[in-house]
Amino acid sequence: MKKVLCAVLAALAVTAMLIMSGCHNGSGPSNPDDSLYNGEELNDGLPDIKFNNEVFRVIISTGHMCTGDIYTEDHETGDPLHDAVFRRNANVCERFGIKIEVYDQENSISVVSTSVKAGSDEYDLAFVGIVYGSELAQENLVLPFHKLPYVNLEQPWWDKDIWNGFSIRNNLMMVNGDISPSSFSVTSCMFFNKTLLDKLDIQYPYELVRQGKWTLDRLYEMTKDATVDLDGDLKATPDSDMDRFGLAAWCLDAPYSLYYAAGGMLVSKDQDDVPYYNANLERDTLIYNKIYNVVIKNNAYFETDIDFVERVGQTFLEGRALFYDATLSTAEVLREMDDEYGFVPVPKFDELQSEYKSFVNGGSAMLCVPATVPEARREFVSIIIEALASEASRTVTPVLKENYLKRKITRDADSADMIDYIVKHRVYDMAYINMHLGVGSYVKELLTKKATDISSTLKSYQKVSEKKIQLIVKAFDKSLNS
Repeated sequence: MKKVLCAVLAALAVTAMLIMSGCHNGSGPSNPDDSLYNGEELNDGLPDIKFNNEVFRVIISTGHMCTGDIYTEDHETGDPLHDAVFRRNANVCERFGIKIEVYDQENSISVVSTSVKAGSDEYDLAFVGIVYGSELAQENLVLPFHKLPYVNLEQPWWDKDIWNGFSIRNNLMMVNGDISPSSFSVTSCMFFNKTLLDKLDIQYPYELVRQGKWTLDRLYEMTKDATVDLDGDLKATPDSDMDRFGLAAWCLDAPYSLYYAAGGMLVSKDQDDVPYYNANLERDTLIYNKIYNVVIKNNAYFETDIDFVERVGQTFLEGRALFYDATLSTAEVLREMDDEYGFVPVPKFDELQSEYKSFVNGGSAMLCVPATVPEARREFVSIIIEALASEASRTVTPVLKENYLKRKITRDADSADMIDYIVKHRVYDMAYINMHLGVGSYVKELLTKKATDISSTLKSYQKVSEKKIQLIVKAFDKSLNS
């Protein structure tokens, strides 16, 4: 399905937005400099040029969260975030004299793959999911971003931590940042039921977060003995409308969010930015033991059936779990919750860990450019991509942070304050991204079996991981040399 977003009248453009940065990571600047633009004039290094209604072609997947990054409607709807994205698009269309066509496909990955393999130049930009998008990169079906002359990944509107999870030899084939507001919504966090904590005389964890003391040990203490059979059948089950749990968690969320929040990482980079398998048995044993205690020893409701994710959320929504490991976007569903709730970052390993780290769910969108975009068109494509990202930092991100993240999905000022802790240090792991069903899922596999044999599990991954990494490096090297 194709929908067209035409260039609009300047009257629709927003010319006076507060300057607020996206949620950036790594060593890059955390806020755009005030000198980046002056009123309506954008000083993002892009040329003053008009493209005479040239069409910029974008493909997205139907139903994926990334549809919120480049809406297909050609009008405002009244939703603040939607309308901010619409205005972002309108500003860029007006500035460069272009039109944006959005192709809404059921499976954008498959469509892009088929198109590129056929040698067809059909799309300029694709919004794809992290895990499946990595397949395009490994097959050399997308362009390295250094071949797009006006995309400046040093600018603050690009997420700096993408280099950790996606680059090889400083070569990036998927990127993210302010241009994709939906990606921030799938950042992991920990919800908690204020009503239940009050009833059990447990202090809210807000101050622990601020003091750097919100750890896995604290979560263990708060959920210890909290799972209780209240319907008298001698077991606590999620099907009961009375039984209570210390923690409600899903197998495709909690194992990853808890592991990465505690500083876990299975792939490291050498001085040449080449990845290598780097399982640290001592470190991972300590991390896993704490996760095991929280989830298994404390009898959390840990749903191992991927088809029952809604039941996990329902358990928390109905007031039958103290804590709930999920993503920020889950708050949309919890707006109907009767009990009062709040949220905090996923806990650290211990107080010595310097920062809270938040796993970026595999549902997050990433941007890539099909390899069939001809060299003569890359200047145009790169200008528009950079413009969409730059404009998003001024038009979309302020609304995302203030109107959506801090107002729409929160019920109190303390939770709004937690947003910055949650999104400040987002984690991308090359093992999870590129080896999702292997190395990247070892914590999930162990918890599902209630197993503790970490040593043999990590050793079993050694050869297959090294071989897989070699193939990925080879694919990236091919893109550099082509």
